[in-house]
Amino acid sequence: MPELPEVETVVRQLAPLATGRRIEEVRILDPLLRAGRPPAYRGRTVARLCRRGKWILFELSGAEPLYLACHLRMTGRLLWRGPDDPLPSHLRARIRLENGEVAFVDPRRLGRLAWTRDPARLGPAGVDPMEPSFTVRRLARLLAGSAQAIKPWLLRQDRLCGIGNIYASEILHAARLDPRRAAGTLDAGEVRRLHRATRRVLASAIRMCGTTFSDFQDARGASGRFQELLAVYGRDGRPCRRCGHPVRRIVQQQRSTFFCPACVGEGRRTGGPEKEKAGRDHGRLRKPSLSRSCSPRE
Repeated sequence: MPELPEVETVVRQLAPLATGRRIEEVRILDPLLRAGRPPAYRGRTVARLCRRGKWILFELSGAEPLYLACHLRMTGRLLWRGPDDPLPSHLRARIRLENGEVAFVDPRRLGRLAWTRDPARLGPAGVDPMEPSFTVRRLARLLAGSAQAIKPWLLRQDRLCGIGNIYASEILHAARLDPRRAAGTLDAGEVRRLHRATRRVLASAIRMCGTTFSDFQDARGASGRFQELLAVYGRDGRPCRRCGHPVRRIVQQQRSTFFCPACVGEGRRTGGPEKEKAGRDHGRLRKPSLSRSCSPRE
């Protein structure tokens, strides 16, 4: 499922193309895609394209607020089409603008499209870890008293929105935190490490246009490249990029978790400068060239 970096990538690529453009038609092609009764949207322009958790929001101009919201779910994609570009397969909806269109493609037909006047009604949304409101103090308050293991805690969208299974494992590895630790037992230094690692891992993934294993493609139809930097996720039994110890896979709440037992043990035993280092060496053993930019297509 696309997580925060993948959704942010799509938003950043589509925003310069769609912002300020008039919406001419929103055409639903799949009867399973129930977007609700369409309001009076014709003639409105896209005032802003933004992200709320894993939702992509087309904010429309007008006296009353109106949003067209899209959730990609497992295999959904929003692709930009110029006037002469061919129609993609598995097309579920078309958002036609005056200068082109956004095609909603979804092979498994699990994505959602919805009209709303209040994005808060789309579902529970915790703190966005890429927003200024995500501070160390705010994170500490959210963690306080929780007996839930820290890995599944990170997946709770009512706490931090947008983090999924891939990045939860990567964040905890960067912070040298055992995924089985109770979230409420982290001390002040560990909370700072978790905050720092969360920001840096997500920012790095956004720079690489997200992670692609099978389905995710950005708004130009290209795959992400953060899988080239994954430190632990999907690397069960392979050497840790930091210490060489075999990466281990466990199951938490029916989801795979990957971590390095040696790095976790070292992170608990050492103190001082080692704690401050956590989060800075994610993926440091291999840095592929950033030859492909995530900037929007001209």
